[in-house]
Amino acid sequence: MQPSAPTSEEQRTAVQAAGAAARILLGSLPKSDADLHIQEKEDGSLVSQADLASQEVIQSILAPLGLPILSEEAAAPDHASRKDWQRFWLVDPLDGTESFLRNRSGFAVNIALCDGTGPIFGVVADPLANRMYLGGIGMPVQMAPLDGAMVRQIHPAPIQRPYRLVTSWMEDAKLPDLVPPHIDPRDVLARPISGALKFCLIATGDAEIHARTGPYMEWDCAAGDAILRGVGIDVLDLNGERLVYNSPALRVHGLRCSRV
Repeated sequence: MQPSAPTSEEQRTAVQAAGAAARILLGSLPKSDADLHIQEKEDGSLVSQADLASQEVIQSILAPLGLPILSEEAAAPDHASRKDWQRFWLVDPLDGTESFLRNRSGFAVNIALCDGTGPIFGVVADPLANRMYLGGIGMPVQMAPLDGAMVRQIHPAPIQRPYRLVTSWMEDAKLPDLVPPHIDPRDVLARPISGALKFCLIATGDAEIHARTGPYMEWDCAAGDAILRGVGIDVLDLNGERLVYNSPALRVHGLRCSRV
């Protein structure tokens, strides 16, 4: 199956939704512990009132296009009901809840449009930087402020050596287990970065490799995957296969992507 290109309406709607959600998160940043309205979900992860407010505005903006929406903060239909979806949204209304609750950089809004081949368009909004990254099938990496104005193309920086690897703050694997097999670990410097912004650093040329051995959820990586896919960088599982989306568990068991 060949991937389909996103329509201009789908692109505009995703950018609008990501920008609106990012502005809600900025207005909800906790100023003290008294502002931390958080709950613990069944899987032990945290959810705040800001997650839910972001989810609500994204849902309201995407829904008129009539495509199904899979989101971290909404109940997913069972796999039998969704396995044949030809086009759908994959959304994380607040990627990096812990960073958000600590008012530190790294939290984001992720919105991806997917077809049967995987993500075909993605937006990653970085609220604290007033910045959105966007891209997908048939288009370069682009950047815009949260209001969506003045979209501009990004020309990735040249590959740098030693290669810069970005990974999760919670990653406990050793460097040789993170780098792709064709790269000498002695040529790599690693640093932790929060959330989907790791994919964006690869896209802009501010890092060369992203790797993670721990689990991701599909909405954690779909938007970044779409942006990289547009510039010919594949996001692979640890067996070297492209990630599969809309899976029964909606879970990704480790990944690597590299521009080297």
